[in-house]
Amino acid sequence: MSSNIRITKVCQFCNNEFMAKTIKTRFCSLACESRDYKKRSRENKKEAERLQRELINNADIQRLGELDFLSIDEASIFIGISRRTLYRAISRKELKAGKFGSRTFIERSDIAQFVENMHQSCTDEGAERIFPGIENCYTMSEAQIKFKVSPSALCGILKRKGILKYNVGKFVYAAKRDLDELFNIERHE
Repeated sequence: MSSNIRITKVCQFCNNEFMAKTIKTRFCSLACESRDYKKRSRENKKEAERLQRELINNADIQRLGELDFLSIDEASIFIGISRRTLYRAISRKELKAGKFGSRTFIERSDIAQFVENMHQSCTDEGAERIFPGIENCYTMSEAQIKFKVSPSALCGILKRKGILKYNVGKFVYAAKRDLDELFNIERHE
């Protein structure tokens, strides 16, 4: 025997109103129910994969802590940076690496030194980057006009000489004293 009750409900997938025939109905159609099931299955699968990766990474890091030499993949997991970044550090001679056949290996002590240098450069950079104030800086366009230099030439000069640039809002500034000293202009204060 069937019931003739009709209940107005909101579909839990598409959020449209519909007339349900039972109090347990959650979806407006079989299509919405199937889509919700697939969505939940994907999310459950992603979560399971994430947990599996996390377990593997934790186990790998513990295992890697015991090794004296690490491959590029192992070192990238251990340090927490990409393989490409490691290769760039090796090419810039910031990190020593050795080859065994076609495989590249890095000694654990070199990795520790590299991480320490990275940390040291980050703390040093933070101390140097105290903004001198807008009144004591040129914008890049002001510097280009004043020193008659193209934008690319100015950026290249600043990079080569290690002069800091400061981003404030949508403008980029450089300290007046650094640029005046660089272009040999005497300042009268």
